[in-house]
Formats: sequence, structure tokens, C-alpha cells
Amino acid sequence: MTRSHRSHKISSTSFFSNGYNDYDEFSISHPFAIVFRYGGTVWPLVLPYCILNVAILTLLTFLQNKFQIKLSILPQGHALMSLLIAYLGVSKVNLAYERYMGAQIATGHGLMILRELNQLALTLSENFDGDRADEWRATAHQSIVQLIRETVATLRDGRHAAVLARNVGRLPYRSNGAAADVTGLDDPMVLVHALRSHLYHDSLTLSEHAEEQLQLLERCKMVDLLHEFTMSYRNLLRIASTPLPFALVQMGRTFIFIWVVTIPFVLSGGDFLEQYPSAFSFVILLTYGFLGLEFVSRMLSNPFGDEIKNDLNVKGMGAAAIIGIENDSKCWKEEYDKKKKANAARSDGAGISSASTSHGRGLRDIIQTRQESIRLSGRFVRLDSVDDNATSSYMPYVAMGEEGMIHA
Repeated sequence: MTRSHRSHKISSTSFFSNGYNDYDEFSISHPFAIVFRYGGTVWPLVLPYCILNVAILTLLTFLQNKFQIKLSILPQGHALMSLLIAYLGVSKVNLAYERYMGAQIATGHGLMILRELNQLALTLSENFDGDRADEWRATAHQSIVQLIRETVATLRDGRHAAVLARNVGRLPYRSNGAAADVTGLDDPMVLVHALRSHLYHDSLTLSEHAEEQLQLLERCKMVDLLHEFTMSYRNLLRIASTPLPFALVQMGRTFIFIWVVTIPFVLSGGDFLEQYPSAFSFVILLTYGFLGLEFVSRMLSNPFGDEIKNDLNVKGMGAAAIIGIENDSKCWKEEYDKKKKANAARSDGAGISSASTSHGRGLRDIIQTRQESIRLSGRFVRLDSVDDNATSSYMPYVAMGEEGMIHA
């Protein structure tokens, strides 16, 4: 399958797809597939208002034709009002979009920092073996995974996030009806404090010998990574606990509701009797356009909710981070066991030679295994050609020899 930087293959779905996970804005195979896609759009929310406006316009038409009762408003006043509506609508969408992208960036950064922290803890403690070191690594691993779970749970519960951020809305029960916790166990920062103490102080107990411990800079590096996570968590907590200003939301929704409902009264005047199709079309399009922006801003302003499909998938991102951490720990454990076996073979001469090259061979084995895995998966990317639109997507893989040279 040929791929370029502008065209990607759409997953096997119908032209009028209901799914939103297969969304591809760069697809050119079906130019109008996005236009007619229903799942994940604002049509389910806007359609009732479109029907309401069509019904109002039909009623006005009936009154005008049957009883010569003409109900209309001044088009010039409605046009002036539309300027304010457009400004408020665009401003709210911009604010909501900034919140959404800020949440996306902070969530991804925070979760990646925790995964890197787990990798760093494994790497720095690699030269330590025994029950103490194993218990320290296992505790750090469990704490990081639990921290991800608590962070995701806090972000998905706006009321609880408001309690943690501003002590607002504290109730004797949680949103799911269970009794609220007042001991701090529901606060991820309490776990951050315990993890920080574990990384800095408990890392001095990895070995029975006082001179064989982690260096100060190594412990500070782990603490610094945890501090980077707290910065991302602070931004996420601010977004989850602080909605858009109430006055702006109320003013925008009031004006747009009045403006949209009065559209039929504007189109019922003038030459309306001679332009039925045009009037009904504009009623639907204007209602969809202005109310659609209002609903889009409402979706984006609450990126951690679960009632709308366009919300940020924080739960999936957290699950992906935990899976990555588990894979990192599993890969490290396999290599760690190999090195322990190599070190145990140092009692004879052949074992010394084998152990001296075990570190380099471990990484080479990982590279070769990953090369073969990618080769079989079909995820090839050609990087050795100046032609970006090359017809072949095959990338020649190379293997590192014993001497450190690259062989094609």
C-alpha cells in the first residue's frame, strides 16, 4: 500500500459512516465523507432547533396565506444583532479550543513524564540487586501506575476537581453516590508527596553498603521529573475545575437563542411568498451554523467529560500510558535477568569474555527484534530517498555487527 504525507487510507467504513474514530481530515478518496458523517457531529443537538424553526416558518406562512396575518421583525435590527452574535460565538469557540488543546498537551506531557520516570528509576537502580532493590522498584512502579489512575479519575470528575483546586462544592458524597473521603486519599498530590519521598529517601536503602547508593544528582533527577508532572497536573486541574466565565456563557446563549428563534420572522417578510425553497433552506443553514458553533464551544470547553464523543479520551490515554509502563518494566526485567546470568558466569574465563560484551549485545538484540517486528507489521517508512512521493515504502533495515559497524 502506497502512502504519502497528504493521503492516508480510510478504514473500511461506509460512505455515510457513523463512527468518529476513523476520522481522517487528509483523506481525498471520499471528499464528501466528512460532510455526510453523522457520528460525533453536532447534528443530533442542532436538528431539534432546525425543526422548530421550520415549524415556526411554516406557521407564519400559513397565517399569512390563510388569514393575511403578517408577523415579521425589522431585518436591519436583526442584521446588527448578528454582528454581536458572531463576535461572541467566535470568541467562545476560540476560548474553548485553547482549553481543549491545553488539556491535550498537558495530559500527554504528564503521562509521558510518568512513563519516563519509571524508565529512569529502572535504569538508575539497574546495578543494584537483592530484595531491597526489587521492592524499591516494585513500589515505585505501583505508585506511578496508581498515580495515573487517580489523575484520570480526578479529571473525569469535575466536582471533585473543583474541591481539590478551590475547595468549592465539597459534598459528603461523591458523584457516584459513595461516601466522600476526607483523609486526602482522593487527592493525587498526596500520592505525589509519598512517591517523592520514596524516590529521594528510600533510594538510599537499595544496598546494605552505605557507599553503594544512588548519587545525589540521580535522585534529584527523578524528583525533577516528578515535579514536571505536578506542573502538568496543576494545569489539568485548573482546566477541569474552572469553567468558562458564567457571564460570557449566559450572554452568548441568550443572544444566540433569541437571534436563532427570530430568523423565521425575518425571512417571512419581503418577497418570501415567491421564494419558499430559499427561505426554508436559509432557516436550516443559519440555525445549524450559529447553534452549531455554540454546541461546539460547549463540547470543547469540557474536554474531560464523557457525554459527548468529541471529548478528550483521557481514560484511553491513561490506559495507553499504563500499558507502556508495563511493557517497559517487562522488557527491562528480561534484560536484567540476562545480565544477572552473565555476571554469574564470571567464575570461569569464558564467562568473563561473555559478560564483558553482554551490555552491548543486549541492546543489539533489542534492535534486531524490533526491526523484524516492524518489517512483518508492514509499517515501513522510506527515509533514504529525496523523493517524498516515492512509490516504494520499503525502508532497508541495517544490523550492527560485533565491531560496531553498520551493515546493510
